[in-house]
Amino acid sequence: MRAVKVLALTAACLLAAGGGVLFQRPDAPLAFLTAFSVAVAEPAKSENAVDVPSSPDPARPEPAKVAPLPDFVPQPHALTRTDNSAQSAEDPEGPTPPTDTPAAAPADTTTGSVSSDSAASAAPAESASSARAVEIKVEPIPGMAPAKAPVWPKFIGAKNLFGEAKKPAPMEARAIGSYSRGCLAGAVPLPIDGPAWQEMRLSRNRNWGHPQLISLVEKFANDAQKLDGWPGLLVGDIAQPRGGPMITGHASHQIGLDADIWLTPMPKNRLSRKERETLEATSMLDSTSLAVDPKVFTAKQVALIKRAASYPEVERIFVHPAIKKALCKAAGTDHAWLGKVRPWYGHYYHFHMRIKCPAGMTVCSPQPPPTGDDGCGKEVDAWLAKVIPAKTTPAPIPQPSGPPKAPRPPLMLAELPKECQAVLAAGPDAVKIPPEALMTTAQVKKALAKAAAVNLALAKASTATAAKGTGAQLARSPALRPHLHKSATADPK
Repeated sequence: MRAVKVLALTAACLLAAGGGVLFQRPDAPLAFLTAFSVAVAEPAKSENAVDVPSSPDPARPEPAKVAPLPDFVPQPHALTRTDNSAQSAEDPEGPTPPTDTPAAAPADTTTGSVSSDSAASAAPAESASSARAVEIKVEPIPGMAPAKAPVWPKFIGAKNLFGEAKKPAPMEARAIGSYSRGCLAGAVPLPIDGPAWQEMRLSRNRNWGHPQLISLVEKFANDAQKLDGWPGLLVGDIAQPRGGPMITGHASHQIGLDADIWLTPMPKNRLSRKERETLEATSMLDSTSLAVDPKVFTAKQVALIKRAASYPEVERIFVHPAIKKALCKAAGTDHAWLGKVRPWYGHYYHFHMRIKCPAGMTVCSPQPPPTGDDGCGKEVDAWLAKVIPAKTTPAPIPQPSGPPKAPRPPLMLAELPKECQAVLAAGPDAVKIPPEALMTTAQVKKALAKAAAVNLALAKASTATAAKGTGAQLARSPALRPHLHKSATADPK
């Protein structure tokens, strides 16, 4: 800077001394100013001068260069370039925006553009998008929280254990207990295919029974085919490999002395396993559900049921009340066999054949024998009145307002004959019995009573909270602040 000052002073002296000579030339002012500017821009260094770096002038940014877009990009948008490279020689005619045009906002930048300004402005947005989400918890309003459903203990019922059995117990054949509370030892299967029968619903694994019942089903199928012209039997559920309660479908069928026989004739072809699962049984009832359909329930079905009732081993046959009524009309004067045919719910596409306890089998609990009455009078009419379909959709059952009612517990293993535990544990395919499955009836009732007391206390607490949920309580609830309080504290103006 010292050298600059000296040079400027010298120039001033020269201008004062010879200004007249210099400005006599037409280009004198321009030449002088040019020389002066060069001298100022490149000051001479003196030997005594100190080499102190001077602050450079801020460089003005060059006008933004524009590169052409490919043909598939909509025009007239352009890609902006902020580097200092020269314009491509292959496109010298490209438009150049004026240097004094302010930069466009990031939102106006064409897709695919590269800009230092847009990159800088995008940085805060990126950091904002990676912010941690904050969970907002809403305080419950008193009396408005939904009541929790009662919680009850879960029990391992006998049906869960016997439902696990895949093979029979390798023991002497015995029907143990009663038809609806027992088990089966030494069961044998009905072959899934026979000359006059086919077993249905094979996936259920319920084609097992006491040897006497299996033998009778085979005899019945052959007799009906040969003597009555029935095409063949479609056999439904008999019993599980070790009998016992079933998870679905039946309350009886537990000791291997019950069998379901479809009233649909067996087709001529051999059914595949898939067809045996999906083939729908035919209902014998008409559209009223109070009488049989004569197109499907014919004399063939009457003869089939009469044939089943003719065997002395058969003690009862269960059918729908409408089928019982039709049998009474079709029987004529021979009503002796009708005493075995009993009306019962369901059984509109099949009949349920039950045989007596085998002779001398003391572990089998027999039923009282039929009275001998044909049941074709008031009894069948009373049953028909029970199964009259509702004309209107039943109203939904209202929720009980009192204390929670305990659910009905399943039939426990301890409620079956003691021998049934040995049936489950027999053989290499034994069913494991966990300790909790051996709970007695008293222990089950105690567990339910304890749970009922807890549920009752929770219900009372919920009711008390709901009673406090008045308008004043709701207004003071933090969940409703601050908008309810604004009405009391708002500026009257």
